Amino acid sequence: MPNPVAVCADCGNPRNLMALDCPFCGSNESFIDSDSKWRCQVINLESNMPLVEEAFERLHLHLEKLRGKGLRAIKVIHGHGSSGRGGNIRHEFRQAMENGLWGEAIIEVYFGEMLSPHLPQYQDLLKTFPALKNSITKDMQGNPGITLLILDKNY
Repeated sequence: MPNPVAVCADCGNPRNLMALDCPFCGSNESFIDSDSKWRCQVINLESNMPLVEEAFERLHLHLEKLRGKGLRAIKVIHGHGSSGRGGNIRHEFRQAMENGLWGEAIIEVYFGEMLSPHLPQYQDLLKTFPALKNSITKDMQGNPGITLLILDKNY
């Protein structure tokens, strides 16, 4: 009879329930509710059309609320901008991500254009964090108005 398999709470890879440590990340964390850690929490930065500073404050407050909860994935809706060239929130948000703002919490950033199933970045993401497969919805795939953030497991 094969050994039962679960999802590692830290990296999201399949892990034998009988093993003490995850073979992928070495974690010995419990399996309890590990799947829910990889469901995307949604943060909408563009609702009510805030200024960039207000949108960043909204993100900061959400990150603080999530601290210590063990959640690993966040879907950030920042919009693409009504001009079709990209809005201020999108532009400033991407720049902040590239400069490592909130680096104590965020370990990986995937802009919506990277989340198309045929792209290597998407395939690498699912190889690294396979539990995300069901969390990356159609509206995220190829959407420049959405970004997927992976939080540090210790955040």
